[in-house]
Amino acid sequence: MLKNNHKLRYVVLASFVLLVFALFALVRRIESLVPVAGYFQDADLYVEDDTLTQDFDHIETDILTMDIPKGWELQTTGGDATQIVSVRNPDDERYAIFLQLQSKPVMRSYDERNIYQRYANVNQEKYGIYSYAPVIRVPKIESFYGVFNDYTSNIQTYSEDFADFHFPKIYSYVVNDSSVNTGNLAHKAKDNTSLRATFATKKQDVMDADKGEGIFTGTLISYDPSDVAGYYIVYTTLFITTPQDKLLQDAPALLASLKTLKFKTDFTEQIEQGEAWDDEAAGVNDAVKDATANLEKLWNNREADYDIARQKWADDEYDFERIYDTETGKIYRGFKGFVAGYQGSRYRAAANEDYAKPISGYLKK
Repeated sequence: MLKNNHKLRYVVLASFVLLVFALFALVRRIESLVPVAGYFQDADLYVEDDTLTQDFDHIETDILTMDIPKGWELQTTGGDATQIVSVRNPDDERYAIFLQLQSKPVMRSYDERNIYQRYANVNQEKYGIYSYAPVIRVPKIESFYGVFNDYTSNIQTYSEDFADFHFPKIYSYVVNDSSVNTGNLAHKAKDNTSLRATFATKKQDVMDADKGEGIFTGTLISYDPSDVAGYYIVYTTLFITTPQDKLLQDAPALLASLKTLKFKTDFTEQIEQGEAWDDEAAGVNDAVKDATANLEKLWNNREADYDIARQKWADDEYDFERIYDTETGKIYRGFKGFVAGYQGSRYRAAANEDYAKPISGYLKK
């Protein structure tokens, strides 16, 4: 009889434990079915735009004309074949359009740089800029962007034209797509490539607000001047950048802005007739046009799977749901719980292929 009582207790206890677990699972299931934001209709929603406006500001300077995104800033410096054009969003430095006609010098080896350092001891003004220029052992455009900060720091140190210029910062440069360029200098280039890459604007303590993505291009040429030693020049260093999850929606507007850039005739003739411009290179405006076309080719031929995976990651990271508008075909980011709580007929959860399309904004209550 005593043994039977013990068995009964165990059975009751086990049943109670199972009941508790079942109730707990039921509560969790009910919680998962209840929308985070409550129930709502179409009339409760509004769209907050989050794409770059096509409303550009027309800018004209002594050397160029260009239409830039409204509210952005255009800066130029250089005045010769090393001319720089930088268009930036003052509120977020990850947004940028950057062009330098010739980026130089970049050294081919430490041995050659050491030669310039010895000459710089005698003539700092002439050879100083070569004496501590960054070295890229592998002659690739990717290598150049990997030392971009060292390159800009060096020319700021040794050239008054760049001393106070605000350069973009590129750290943790990681390439995820590439495309071979075309152009007049392709046959003599060490590398002539367009790249899609992620980066950060800070070296340490990097937050999400410091992470960006962009498309980059350039033509790497090796030169052997007779007076000392050789070095590399990058023709048409050109890139557009955005925050890490915004390139898909904003690249078209930035490329459209870039296509409007045109240098004035007096300026281009001065460069093209100078000794620094390669005789085989296209004219300045044609070279920029070709570089822009190479960026656009890379962008238009990109792999959809990468964008789909990246956009899904971004939505999950920032607690969004991707929503499709059945009336307009536009894609939006909805708040967490949107699909569960929506009781209208206009919107639905985005399909897999919809993640490869740019969003038009955010759906909010």
